[in-house]
Amino acid sequence: MSDLSRRRLLAATGTVCTGAVAGCTGSGDETDGTDGSENDESAGDGGTDGSATADTAGTLLGDITVDNLDSTAHTVDVIVEFDRTIEAWATENLAAGGGATLERNWPSEPGQFRVTVRLDQGEPVEVTPADWNDPSCLNLFVRVDRNGELTVLSDTSSGPCSAGDASDGDTDT
Repeated sequence: MSDLSRRRLLAATGTVCTGAVAGCTGSGDETDGTDGSENDESAGDGGTDGSATADTAGTLLGDITVDNLDSTAHTVDVIVEFDRTIEAWATENLAAGGGATLERNWPSEPGQFRVTVRLDQGEPVEVTPADWNDPSCLNLFVRVDRNGELTVLSDTSSGPCSAGDASDGDTDT
């Protein structure tokens, strides 16, 4: 009998949470004047789209590098989503001490994205630019550490993120 009550509680909680998230998403769109004005600007007015585009453009996703520092081989899945659409899905089979940089099959313009990574068919770990205070550009390092644990690190100043800064040849300092 207690299992049945627990199931009902979980089902009700899931339904309530889904409704709450849907309500928050809907009300967030209504109160955010930037989203509404962006649609209006693309339809006609272009005088203020510079600042609105900067606010709503999002973050440029640079390189994603996957490293295995463990002494055991591992499999890492990486899913890149832009605007809730899967743009890239890669499975990297990494030998002990191995690594790879993923081919950039995602948009090369700033946007809203989410990267989901999973180690050896385990629990997925989800990251967004908000985890790093919404930088203008973000490179991700997916690392399997020496204990076989998954970590996601970031960099905002190398690779594609450094293209707008100094010249490309200044990296050998």
